[in-house]
Amino acid sequence: AAEPPGRPRFGWRSPLSYRAKPDPARSHLLPPSMSIGHFDASHSAEALSILEDEGQSLLGRAHKARRELVEFAFAPLLPDKVARKLVERFPEGALREGVVGFDSFARSGEAVLGAFGDWYSLLVHAAEWRELSLQLLASLSRELGALNFELSPLAVGGYLELACQHARLFLLLGSVLAGPDSKGRLAAAAYCRMHQLVRLSEPPGWLDVSRFIVEFERPLSRLQADFTSRVRLRVADALVPLSPQLAAASDPAYLRSEAVLSPLCPPPKLPGSAAAAAAAAVPGGSGSLRSGRPSEERSSEERDVAHEPPPLLAHLGRVRLWAVYGFLLCPEELSQPGAVELLVAVLRGMYVLPVYADYSILPHTEFEAEAKVVARWIAKKEDAKRFPGLIRESRLAAFRHAPAARASARASLCTKLSLLLSHALDSPTSLASRLPTLVATLQLTRAEVEWWVSHAGAAPKEVPLREREALDRSLFDPATVQALLRYACLLRRLVLREAPVVASSAGTRLSVARLHVLEELLSQLPREKAALPPRAELLLSELPVHLAAAAAPDAQLQGLRLNVLRLVYELSAAPCAALLRRAEALRQLLPELHRLSLLSSAIDQPQRLVDEACDLSPLFASEAKFMQAVYAGALSARPSDCVALLELACAGGVRRPLVDECLGRLSGRFSELLSQTLAALSSRRSGSLGSVAPPGAEASMQAALPKLCALAAALDQSPPLELAADGAATAAARLLPREWMGERLEEHLQQAGRGMLLL
Repeated sequence: AAEPPGRPRFGWRSPLSYRAKPDPARSHLLPPSMSIGHFDASHSAEALSILEDEGQSLLGRAHKARRELVEFAFAPLLPDKVARKLVERFPEGALREGVVGFDSFARSGEAVLGAFGDWYSLLVHAAEWRELSLQLLASLSRELGALNFELSPLAVGGYLELACQHARLFLLLGSVLAGPDSKGRLAAAAYCRMHQLVRLSEPPGWLDVSRFIVEFERPLSRLQADFTSRVRLRVADALVPLSPQLAAASDPAYLRSEAVLSPLCPPPKLPGSAAAAAAAAVPGGSGSLRSGRPSEERSSEERDVAHEPPPLLAHLGRVRLWAVYGFLLCPEELSQPGAVELLVAVLRGMYVLPVYADYSILPHTEFEAEAKVVARWIAKKEDAKRFPGLIRESRLAAFRHAPAARASARASLCTKLSLLLSHALDSPTSLASRLPTLVATLQLTRAEVEWWVSHAGAAPKEVPLREREALDRSLFDPATVQALLRYACLLRRLVLREAPVVASSAGTRLSVARLHVLEELLSQLPREKAALPPRAELLLSELPVHLAAAAAPDAQLQGLRLNVLRLVYELSAAPCAALLRRAEALRQLLPELHRLSLLSSAIDQPQRLVDEACDLSPLFASEAKFMQAVYAGALSARPSDCVALLELACAGGVRRPLVDECLGRLSGRFSELLSQTLAALSSRRSGSLGSVAPPGAEASMQAALPKLCALAAALDQSPPLELAADGAATAAARLLPREWMGERLEEHLQQAGRGMLLL
C-alpha cells in the first residue's frame, strides 16, 4: 500500500497495524493470515521491513520531541501549582477547578492542545509500535532455526536490529518520562486534561498511553521484563559463535592489513569463520562452488565475489551494539556458554553506549546489579561471583586502551577510503563490482564516527580520577574524523554522479553472471527443492525471472528485494534447518541472496544505499561537538572540508538553524581568507613601487591563498544542497554553492570598493 503524501507515517492504514484484541474503533488490521501468533516466515520478513522503517521514523520523532520538551517554557501555559498537581495525581487523579491557577490554565485551551499534540500522538504510536515489535520478535524467536550470521546476515541482522531499535526507542522515550520532574509526563497529563475541558472527552488511546507512561518510568526494567517474559531474545545463539571473528576484526592490526577493504586484492579470512574453514579444507580455495580452481582460471565474476569483505566486518559496529543491547534486554542469556566472555570482550572496547543522536547511557553501570539479581542472570555460582569484577575490570580497560585502538582504526579507515576513492575515480565502472567493499567501509566509518561522538569528552565517574587526568586527549583529535567525513562525502558524491554507470553494470551482473550462478545452484537442489515449504519453492522459481529483468531501463526491484527477504526467512526457519545442514548448495544460496539484494539496491536505490551507509546523524545531533570540534577545526585548518560537512549535513536532513550557522561561519572565513590574500597582494605591489611592505605579509598570503583556492574549488564542484524545512517558519530550499560563492565574492568586493572610496 502506498503512503498518501503529506500524511504522518502512522496516519495511513499500514498493513502491519494490528492489535492482539481488535478494537472496533481502530481500522489498522493485518490480513487474517498475518494476525498475531500466526506469522509464517514470509510474512515475518514483510512485517520486519515495515516495522524497521516505522521504528526509524519514531526514533527521529522522539529525538525531536525530547529536544523540544527540554527547551519548552511550560510556565506561561501551566502555572506552578497546576503543573505540580498534574504530575502528582497522574494518571488517576483529575485536576480540580479549585487549584490555584486553574482558570489561567483553562483559558490556554487550544494553545496547550497545539503545544503538546505532537508529543501525545508520538506516545500513541510508540505504544502501538511496541506491541507490534514484541509480537514479531517473539514470533521470530520461536520460528527461526539456527541463527547463523555468516550464512544469513539478512535474517539474523534484521532480527537483532529490530530488538536493538526497540531498546533504543524506549530508552530514549524513557529519558523524557522518567523521574518526578518528567516533562514528558507533564505534557501528556496537561494534554489529556485540556482535551477533557475543550473536547469534553479523553483523547483517543489515553488508557494505553497512561499505562505506557507509568510502565516506562524505569525504562530498562520494563524492557527487561518484556523481553524476558515475552520475547526471549536469542542473542547468545546468534553472537557467541562469532566471538573469534569479533576478536580478530577488533584488533587494530587486522584493519591495518593492506588486503583488508582493498579494491585490489581479496581480504584475509577471519579466524573461526566458515570461509576460513573451507579454505583450510580445500588448498587454495575460498569456500565457493569452484573453490578448488586456481585464481588465474577464475572468471572476473568469481574474483569480484572473492573480493567481498566478510559479513562480520561489514556489520562490525552493529554487532557490538547488538551484543550489549541484547544482553541488557535479556540478561538471562548470560548463562549460555561463552556469553559472559563475549560481553566482557565487547565492553572492553566502549565505556559509553549510544542510544540515539546525542543521548547515551553507561553500559557497565547498567550491568552492575545486586548479587541476588546477578544470580538470576547467571546460573553457575562461580561465574555469577566473578561477573561484577569482570565488569569493573572491563570498564577500566576500555577507558585505558579503547581510545588508542579506535584512533588507530580511524587512521586506517582514512587510508582505506583514500584508496577506494582513487580506484573508483580511475575506473568508475568498477564501482558495482566493489560495492560490497565500499558499503562495508562506509559502514565502518559511520561506526567509528559514532564511537568518537559518544566517547569524546566522556569520563565515567567510576573511573579513578588519576586515570581520567592521565587520558591522552590527542586520541580524540577531530582531524581524523574530519578526514573520514571528507572521503565519505567524496565517495557518496561519486556514486551518485556515476549512478547510471553503476546501475548498468549492476544490472548486467544480476541478469547474466548472478543469474547463471543462481541457476547452477538451483540445478543442484532437485531433492531439496521438493522438501522445501511450498512458498519457498515458489519464491525460488520466481527469482530467475526477476534477475533476467534487472538490466531493463528504469528497472524497479523492490519486489525482488522483498522476495529475497521472504526467501531468506523461509530458509532460516526451523523446518529448513535439517536441509541446510546436509545441502551445500542451499548453504551457498543464502549468501548469494544477500549479494542479490545489495546489487539490486545499486540499480534503483543508489542514493538511499549510500545515505544509509553515510548516516552521521549522531554527529550532527551533537551540535556542540560538531560545531566546536569538527567544523571549527575544518574552518581553521582546511576550510574546503566545510563544504563536504555541509553536504553530508544536508543529506542527513539536519535542522535548518545549524545549516544557517555553518553557512554564516563559512562566509566569514571566506571573507577573511580573501581579505588576507588581497592585503598581501596589495602589499606586494606597494613593495614593487618602492614602499616598504609590512612584515609577515608574504607569509600571510602563502598561508591563506592555498586555503582560499581549495575552498573556491570545493564550492565550485559541490552539487546543489537541499536545505530541509524548519517547521512552518522556513520552507525547504535548494542552495547552489557556486552561486553562493559568487554572492559572497561580490559582497566582499563591494565592501572593499567602498573602503577604497572612503580612503
